[in-house]
Amino acid sequence: MVTYRVNSEYFETLPTGMGRSALELARDAEHGANVAVADWNEAAEGLIKPYPGRPLFRKCDVSNWENVLEVFEAAQTEFGIIHTVISNAGISSHENLLTAEVDPTTNRLCPPSHKSIEVNLIGELYVTKSALHYFAQWPATHCQLVVTSSAGAFFPAPPIYMYFAAMSGILGLKWLETRGDLPKNSALGVARALFLPVLNPTLNGKSLFVAGDRIFEFEDSWRQAERSWMGPELCDQVRRGRPLLLASMNPEC
Repeated sequence: MVTYRVNSEYFETLPTGMGRSALELARDAEHGANVAVADWNEAAEGLIKPYPGRPLFRKCDVSNWENVLEVFEAAQTEFGIIHTVISNAGISSHENLLTAEVDPTTNRLCPPSHKSIEVNLIGELYVTKSALHYFAQWPATHCQLVVTSSAGAFFPAPPIYMYFAAMSGILGLKWLETRGDLPKNSALGVARALFLPVLNPTLNGKSLFVAGDRIFEFEDSWRQAERSWMGPELCDQVRRGRPLLLASMNPEC
């Protein structure tokens, strides 16, 4: 276990339930951090009332670029250096990807709602871009961006497909500072991978990785190794809990 101590630093947090707890930790008398809270729900302003003086609240829809930027501008004006940004916004609603909704005026299929992607992924991109921009203004200061994803980035849990697509996308942000070379592919090599699931239906629903024109399927071995990388206790808990989660989200199943 690693213990971290924070003294008089400034945190920006985009809270839900976990955000509330993060705020309490950051504002604890022992830590005493300056905190800015941003949330689309104005009732969240009540989170800062127990802490007069240093907390700051701004109403914010993270899927709106101007809203996100205004939070950072207000925070810098109020507190100066931003040491830490904790981005914790997320919703699991607006899931109609597989629903055949038809426009009654045209009798044509309606597009799926983008709201889950806008909040869960695009919102994180907005926060990430803003945070890195402001961090660059004080290069001698250690700054940290923390973004939250979900277990859904690792485990399938229909029917909230768009939510988990967004959560998987968030994991890609951790590679922002990663550099490396992979074997190059030819156009023909990638084209073969595109048609492989057509020719081999056992690969349906799986991800294929192409490197040096070779096609790799990772998921079978990845799932077989769950007990190794998760640990036996957590693996067993996840396997027992997954059917319960799916049943609660999709009562018809």
